[in-house]
Amino acid sequence: MSVFRRIFKVGEAKMNKIVDGIEKPELMLDQAIRDKEKQISDVKKSVMSVIATERQTKAMLDNEKAEQKNWERKAEAALKAGKEDLAVKALNRASEHESKAKSLQATWQSQRANVDQLKQEIVKIENELSEFRRNKDFIIAQAKTAEVKKQIYEAKAKIKNDKSADDLMARMKAKAERASVEADAAQEMADVVGGDSLEKEFEGLGTTTASADVQAKLAAMKSKIG
Repeated sequence: MSVFRRIFKVGEAKMNKIVDGIEKPELMLDQAIRDKEKQISDVKKSVMSVIATERQTKAMLDNEKAEQKNWERKAEAALKAGKEDLAVKALNRASEHESKAKSLQATWQSQRANVDQLKQEIVKIENELSEFRRNKDFIIAQAKTAEVKKQIYEAKAKIKNDKSADDLMARMKAKAERASVEADAAQEMADVVGGDSLEKEFEGLGTTTASADVQAKLAAMKSKIG
């Protein structure tokens, strides 16, 4: 994993940690996207610097190769002119440029490979950011759904654990039932002990009514006794 990839992963981990405890997910996710965009921008600047160095190396390589060919042509011209010593000097100079070109060739190839790899890393990061943008609304909905579920479960637990209202209703019902029983008992006691019992009996006789059949039976009973 490249250094740029690790930087991006650290930012992603921080974002995930933020999402776990956010109250306004849409605001925090927007901020996370801005942070990622800045990370990518910083990475691109670093890659641009590497690319600039690679191009400078390539230019130096091309120059050394050109100088090598130039001195080889001069050596050939000197040899044709019968100046062998001068041709040897020109070939020595060409060899110097050839040696530098070989060293620069290895350096440039390594830099070119690094640039290509870094470009691929940037493309991956940008693709992941694009996917994150597409999934932002879904993540927000998930966070809100989880929060609603949490509130529902907390409310259910509170209702289940809080029995004070039920206990109060039970006590009030028992008290009302007791009061009704006590009222019936008081009425019964009033009927038993209240006033002259004999008077009550005569009051009952005075208010008693009988049907024709009962009156006939009563008259027969009186005639028999009397």
